[in-house]
Amino acid sequence: MADPAPNAPDRPRLEPMALAAFLVALVLGWCPLTGLGAIVLAAIALRRIRRPGVARTGNGLAIAAMVIATGILFTEGWLLGELQTEVQESMETQAVDSIEASLTVLPAVAAEWDERSTPPEENERAQFARQIASQAGAVRQVTVTRRSVEGLTDPTISTAFNASCERGTVFGNATFATVPATLPPKLVLRSIEVEFAGVRAQLPAVDAGPTTPPTIAPTAPLPAPSTP
Repeated sequence: MADPAPNAPDRPRLEPMALAAFLVALVLGWCPLTGLGAIVLAAIALRRIRRPGVARTGNGLAIAAMVIATGILFTEGWLLGELQTEVQESMETQAVDSIEASLTVLPAVAAEWDERSTPPEENERAQFARQIASQAGAVRQVTVTRRSVEGLTDPTISTAFNASCERGTVFGNATFATVPATLPPKLVLRSIEVEFAGVRAQLPAVDAGPTTPPTIAPTAPLPAPSTP
């Protein structure tokens, strides 16, 4: 058997970074950071493979890693965008339903109030709605104009709105809390304040605080009768 020629070229070796990029993209590509890492590794591998004078393989693995990681990143971005849209639409729908129920004398579905605060009694809420109806008429449509979030551990969502009524528009602001461990977040009312024709109303009503009963000065004890 003849020995191989002494000047025969070496067999091309597999570029290790191409293999690493493919495995990272395939196994850990769901994580955005590792997905970006797989793309970087694949780019470095392609640069090494295409360097002149170097016989290395793995071009297909590097390209496959780029395609897999990029596809996963784009898919995750699309899913996050869809989730964000769904959360925003759900929060706006819940806010509009709660505000309409609070402004209606006989709502079809009662608004949910935050039990951690002091929710109003039903007669107080009905009186609030009747006060608005006497000024502006029945509510036809509620439109959210602005929403802001304050706090991280116990977020408070402040929602400005316009309520189109039979005899004009009621402007107001509603404050919501979120129920923990709910997705999309479940909103519960904390307070609502409206203004129409210079008249303001708030629910729950502002508590003026406990009244201090009048104090009566203690009378001096009667002297004991003297004994003869």
